Amino acid sequence: MQVLIGIFLGIVIIVGLGTWLYNRFAPKSDSSEEDTITEIPTDCCGAHEVCEVEAMIQNPDEILYFEDEELDHFQDTKPEAYSEDEIEEFRDVLYTLKDDDEVRMWLISIERRGVKLPPILKQEALQMLT
Repeated sequence: MQVLIGIFLGIVIIVGLGTWLYNRFAPKSDSSEEDTITEIPTDCCGAHEVCEVEAMIQNPDEILYFEDEELDHFQDTKPEAYSEDEIEEFRDVLYTLKDDDEVRMWLISIERRGVKLPPILKQEALQMLT
């Protein structure tokens, strides 16, 4: 019985070693792994954030949402009429934006949606851009 277990373990070790050696030293076939080619648009400058802002500016009908759809109910509200809680709703969105380009795009989006920013947030947003 011990002889059979020894033979079985020997076969398992030989098969495992053979598989490992084959995978390690076998030539790589080009057919199984094709290189993925990413096509870059010919009009891309490589600065995608800049391109996105410019594309948004050039398309006046485009509105991007920054998970801020709830702000649309402030359409046609006068900037001075916001309460502190309402200002905080805007502030929560403003301070989640990652960089200057997102702030610019959000300001454009808010304007296109007919939402006027509270004056204090307008100042904060402009300070973030400088």
